[in-house]
Amino acid sequence: MSLKYTRKLEGKRVLVLGGTSGIGFCVAENALENGARVIVASSRQSSIDSTLSRLRNSYPELSSNVTGHTIDLRSSESEASIIELLKAATNDGTEPCDHVVHTAGDNLSIGPIDQFEGAEALLNAQRVRLLAPMLFAKHAPGKYMRRSNTSSIIFTGGVNTYRPGAGWAIPALVGGAQQGLMRALAVDLKPIRVNLVEPGAIDTELFQRTFTGEQLEAFRQKYRDQTLTGAIGTPENMSEAYLYVMRDAFVTGQTVLSEGGLLLAPGAQR
Repeated sequence: MSLKYTRKLEGKRVLVLGGTSGIGFCVAENALENGARVIVASSRQSSIDSTLSRLRNSYPELSSNVTGHTIDLRSSESEASIIELLKAATNDGTEPCDHVVHTAGDNLSIGPIDQFEGAEALLNAQRVRLLAPMLFAKHAPGKYMRRSNTSSIIFTGGVNTYRPGAGWAIPALVGGAQQGLMRALAVDLKPIRVNLVEPGAIDTELFQRTFTGEQLEAFRQKYRDQTLTGAIGTPENMSEAYLYVMRDAFVTGQTVLSEGGLLLAPGAQR
């Protein structure tokens, strides 16, 4: 029997930035399970080592299909670091990537506008979510990434761009810029596809580090109450949005939302 749907990612090289936890880890796991060769990238070697161990223990027969490399996207030397990562992930361009998935993030400044700290705060907010994607778009296509409509670059935003809460000016600004950048790069990098995935509230390790016990459950319930599905998102759910964008070679310049109907739910407050 010839399988034309379930093997679309078999043998593809998928680079996942921020692939050691949360959504990024599940994208890496899902891609690996679907036959891809996965490269996870993160700022800490200890996180990479732990992730490789988890994936190899879960899929021992696929151990050789997953590798990892460090990169600090906040560094002032991020452009040189990105080039080095691309070289390492592709064996110096001899095995180019098919997909680059950007799930890496950092803490964005949230607070009243009268406490805005000025240009430096704004520049810092853009390093990981805007500058890094620009640099990957600059250097990856060609030598380090196949120029084909079966290749894609996927960014990660968030629904706060659509419904920002009080004090969310910087995250909303960055989110809006991500949408514009994604569409512009879809034009500039054609036939490589460029898309943006925007999650709602997702129950990741960050939640579990921030809250404990009854406080954690109350936080989860708050977000369940704000969706049409009555559920909070999981990284496993979210990974399917990224896998869809990788598989569908006809989708580009688009935003894919996975937010449980939050934006349609009446009276939901961020």
